[in-house]
Amino acid sequence: MRNTNKMQKKATNAIIRYLSINQSATRTELIEGALLTYGLSKSELENFSPKSKSSLLRSYLSTALNSLIIKGDIKREGERYMLAKDEVVIIREDECEEEILKMLECNAYTKEDIFERLEEHFGTDKTLSLKDDYSLRTIAGGVLASLVSSDTLEIVGSKYAKKREKCTKLDTPLPENEFKPIFFKQLFLMGGRFFESFVANLLEKYYTLKGQMVVYCDITGGSDDGGIDVVLETVDYLGFVEKFAAQTKCRDRAHITEKEVREFYGAMIASGATRGIYVTTTYFHESAEDFIDSVSDLVGIDGHKLFELVKKTGYGIKISSGGYTFDTTIFAG
Repeated sequence: MRNTNKMQKKATNAIIRYLSINQSATRTELIEGALLTYGLSKSELENFSPKSKSSLLRSYLSTALNSLIIKGDIKREGERYMLAKDEVVIIREDECEEEILKMLECNAYTKEDIFERLEEHFGTDKTLSLKDDYSLRTIAGGVLASLVSSDTLEIVGSKYAKKREKCTKLDTPLPENEFKPIFFKQLFLMGGRFFESFVANLLEKYYTLKGQMVVYCDITGGSDDGGIDVVLETVDYLGFVEKFAAQTKCRDRAHITEKEVREFYGAMIASGATRGIYVTTTYFHESAEDFIDSVSDLVGIDGHKLFELVKKTGYGIKISSGGYTFDTTIFAG
């Protein structure tokens, strides 16, 4: 479904781009002109068989054109089609930087993923003009380069990520009240990708200790995760299978809103999971807690419950008579 949506969005953009350049066109001119933006070879363009690539793309373009006409974004005069309006969104550099840093707080994204998320956030993908899209990408590209240059961001592979400082090693055990804030600081500094893996392994150990067999545990976090970071399936002694979907938010201070929980719950239902687990290092807003309490197949694990779960499983920490310290095989200082 997501691929279909992307294809339809690309077809819509191709039509708008063509009319932005040519001002007006007949339906045939418009479809064929927009088709050229896909970079098909001459033989592919001339292949009109029902299952050919060009026929499939023509179908997407035709559907996109009809949708734009129905919405009133494209008007028709006689046999010619043209854009109905030319609105633009003005983007400020400081707003763009703020949104990029917020986006990369917990996850890493490619430049294209960042551009697409910014377009959705600022609404340039909803305007007919391409000027604001180009402007946004130019501004965002400059902001990314500046943030990398200032060591705020780093490029890992093909993805941009927020640069984290390394934690100092904890040489001696500490009492719980001293260790706990250091533990959460360590989690935050390790970043969102580490936290996804940490939660996945923590949940797997928890259910194993409960006597359930974990048959599947996978980290799905990323730009296409749909709000689900971890998927886990268990089988109990009687053979009952449970599929859990988990969302993880590694934050320093900010709480989890009701909107965030509702969006995750919707993704959980759509995925076919039987239960949902929302895990955060901070806390849930009161309205978010009310929503969690109103449904029977969703639980919220805040920072306090998370630490209790860590204590119960012993995952990530070592407990001795002297207190608590990190398990260095999991946390790298």
